[in-house]
Amino acid sequence: VFLSFADVHADPVPSSSKVNVSTYPWRIEPRAPFGPGEDFQYVVKWGVVVAGYSNRSIPEILDVSNRPTYHIVSAAHSGGVVNAFYKVEDYNDVWLDQRALVTVRYEKRIHEGKYQIEETSLLDQSKRRWKTRSYRLDKNIYEEKEGDLPPNALDTFGSLYYVRTLPLIVGQTYTIDVHNSNKVYPLVVDVLKREKIKVPAGKFDCILVEPFLRGPGIFINKGKKLQVWLTADERRIPVRMRCEVFIGHVSAELIRYQESSASKPDTSLLKLSE
Repeated sequence: VFLSFADVHADPVPSSSKVNVSTYPWRIEPRAPFGPGEDFQYVVKWGVVVAGYSNRSIPEILDVSNRPTYHIVSAAHSGGVVNAFYKVEDYNDVWLDQRALVTVRYEKRIHEGKYQIEETSLLDQSKRRWKTRSYRLDKNIYEEKEGDLPPNALDTFGSLYYVRTLPLIVGQTYTIDVHNSNKVYPLVVDVLKREKIKVPAGKFDCILVEPFLRGPGIFINKGKKLQVWLTADERRIPVRMRCEVFIGHVSAELIRYQESSASKPDTSLLKLSE
């Protein structure tokens, strides 16, 4: 998935023991800095060339197994000269438990060049089990896999939203269990520094974080570095994302945004004057 937190340089998480559904201790996280109505729009560049556009939004809250979840939607498509030789049409849906901030379901429909896949994963947090069904349209291959799930696991997109709730202290490292396709990995996120940057949406005071990647996505090869700039206030808006590719780098920069109606803090010290 383009410029998402993907799986990492680490061994898969060991299998976990099963827990009785009725006694499963769902964690309760503090109030999230996002909610329905949030919408981020990005321009995607390969070096200085505009390669396409992407957006991430939370259109609604939906019940999944009698628990409210944030429905997170992401889309990316190529454009311009890039579209002529490497077409991209990616769509992702994530259902993130509103109270525990863990993933309960995610779906993706990926078309990147010749590569095409549709995939649905269910993360049963109470039973600590995951199940994934995928179909490779380009190869006409259907697969169904399942396995053990560690407590409070997320998917690659949901992990970015969870990172936005963390204190993100410079010099600190945070680890999150992330499920991707048919494995679970500990996602390691390093908090590098605080800096001011300028993107099409304006100038922002940001915190730079670096998760370690392992899986491929749009233009992303395994093992390449991803960096994410999040605003330094409680909203933690992803302002810029940049990853290495086989030639140069690909970046996504915020061009416009709409905040959630649930949380609109004082931003007078965040966005800098021109």
